[in-house]
Amino acid sequence: MKRKSAELLYDGKAELAEGPLWHNGSLWWVNIETGELNRFDVNSGRCESRGTGDLLGAAVPTDDGRWLLARRDQLQLLDWETGKVDVLNHLDFGSPNVRFNDGKCDAAGRFWIGSMSLNGDTDSGAFYCLNNDGKVVTWLTHITISNGLGWTSDCSRMFYVDTPTQRIDVLDFDLKHGKIENRRPLVEIPRHIGFPDGLTVDADDNVWVALWGGSAVHCYDGNTGKQIDCIAVPAPQVTACCFGGDDLNELFITTAKTGLDNTAKTASPLSGGVFRCPMSVKGTASHPFRYQRS
Repeated sequence: MKRKSAELLYDGKAELAEGPLWHNGSLWWVNIETGELNRFDVNSGRCESRGTGDLLGAAVPTDDGRWLLARRDQLQLLDWETGKVDVLNHLDFGSPNVRFNDGKCDAAGRFWIGSMSLNGDTDSGAFYCLNNDGKVVTWLTHITISNGLGWTSDCSRMFYVDTPTQRIDVLDFDLKHGKIENRRPLVEIPRHIGFPDGLTVDADDNVWVALWGGSAVHCYDGNTGKQIDCIAVPAPQVTACCFGGDDLNELFITTAKTGLDNTAKTASPLSGGVFRCPMSVKGTASHPFRYQRS
């Protein structure tokens, strides 16, 4: 297996960059701990940020041009240009130490989002779906750190990560009704390699997963779970990845400084940056949230 290497795209020095997404010709991502949504123009190298004032677990575009924010325990709609925010839904997690973490929209425009504890409590998170009518349904409970998710090209299966399990799981997915079932392991990742974090799925239904503490993104066959590729990243805390570029043939990778002591930060000065790697495979386009008002 020939090991590729990612190159620095933007030296953002983020505490916790996550959730990269290619939208309207730009790369977007969140800095969770500072509550910032970022837009990066890969041609000009210009980065714009908008603060939201709280922990920002994920952000996705909506079909009316706004952004859906998963902000601590609220789901909000943001107008990027004006900064106007409307609260769409609020979840009672039962503890102020639980927040949203990592989310994406399926092909029908539903928003799937998980939660996690801020202080490491096990089984205190869950996995939810925000339906098109703005109502939230809980699908999985006893989750510790809800992380990466993605779908096969025919939308028949969903891939999902609860980081401490060291697994990428696969579930049967019903796109028409927005249902998941039959959760089972696809890949079990040894601890010494790293912890599975955010993921994306390419056009061939293979899974690319960021490895927290592993300085890498690994690719696994979406049917067999066999590792088929590896991208080295010059930062240990690799958080997530997505396909982007005009032809969706570049992999963009976010990283973090969180969890590194001063010695590690000195040894890995690019931590918190965003990286890019040209690919021989293509990804698929992301989907916006479709809010059907009653």
